[in-house]
Amino acid sequence: MRLFAQWLTAAMCCSVCALAGCGSNGSASTGTPTPVTPTPVTPAPVITTAKAKFAYTGNQGASLSGYSVDTSTGALTALRGFPLPVGTNPIVVAVDPQNRFLFAGDIVHSVLHVFNINSSTGALSEIGTSPYATVDEPEAIAVDPSGTHVYVAGQNGNSVGGFSLSAAGALSPIAGSPFATSGLQHTPEGVIINAAGTFVYVQDSVNIYTYTVNGSSGALTLVQTIVGPSNLEATGIAFDPHGNYLYAVGSGTNAIETYSINASTGLLTLAGSSPMVEQNGAYTIAISPTGQFAYTIEANNDLVSYALSNGVFKPVGSVYAQVYGAQIGIDPSGSFVYVPQACSNCPGGAYNVVNEFSIGSKGALTKIPGSPVAAGTTPWGIAFTTQ
Repeated sequence: MRLFAQWLTAAMCCSVCALAGCGSNGSASTGTPTPVTPTPVTPAPVITTAKAKFAYTGNQGASLSGYSVDTSTGALTALRGFPLPVGTNPIVVAVDPQNRFLFAGDIVHSVLHVFNINSSTGALSEIGTSPYATVDEPEAIAVDPSGTHVYVAGQNGNSVGGFSLSAAGALSPIAGSPFATSGLQHTPEGVIINAAGTFVYVQDSVNIYTYTVNGSSGALTLVQTIVGPSNLEATGIAFDPHGNYLYAVGSGTNAIETYSINASTGLLTLAGSSPMVEQNGAYTIAISPTGQFAYTIEANNDLVSYALSNGVFKPVGSVYAQVYGAQIGIDPSGSFVYVPQACSNCPGGAYNVVNEFSIGSKGALTKIPGSPVAAGTTPWGIAFTTQ
């Protein structure tokens, strides 16, 4: 992590340095869960017919980049009018499931920008009431499946922000927002919501929090706090598309942790762990929409591929070095992987680019011809619209 932090802008250094210098392991309101062995049943791949149409990156250099996606080759082509100047440091981006709006969180000004997406051209136009004040230094955004609520995790404040989203793209705070965590760690790194929109999970540098979601108001109720994996120094959580597991990685652990999810309560139970290829931790994790494969950034700058079955990770294919990614994007079809090169001056590697890979039948990655593609200054987060 110390090496990774060298190439970040000053605005982001506090986030990464906080992960490297966390304090105690904290405590859990429900205790550290007892491991249980996953049921030895290999689920069939999730079938998805969705394909990416546009891709967007949030750049530390005060801009957003926009691309069209070739659904056959995976190649990205820059859209006219991009990079688009936005704020000061809009690193994190998200698109609602209905492909209407793009949300960009500015970590310097602690605001959310909301843009209408032109479904034909991919052009962005900021709605008139944007930007909106949100939690301090936003680093993760999740939109519920119905497209009516937005949740934001930030670096400080021990809380997660919640907004109601109107059909016009306007945001209004949910009553009771921001919703407190039970920890004292000041570096939330992830927020995700399940496919049914009933549970929200938030990760900070030590703990993972489970919230139930009020179906009408979107309000969150904290129901579980668990200590993450030993020396987690957490940096990434992701769902199994089958809805059975939540996965967690961190910069201080050499394993990918698997938690089973109670379908009724949303509560997590530690189900096992899988060793990483590299022994210096991982900084992000992404799961393919089919649920068959997983990808991480390990040892500061190595892109690693895994085959995934019933919560167990097995390495596949080559490790790609000098991929300095803070986030990994997988297109909705599960055919391509994209990694914004999240450093401002990457030693031995390209910067201000997005790395592009195709996914093989076994999950191994191959560079797409012409990769990487140019981006704005220091691209960080990535999001897609679907066709």
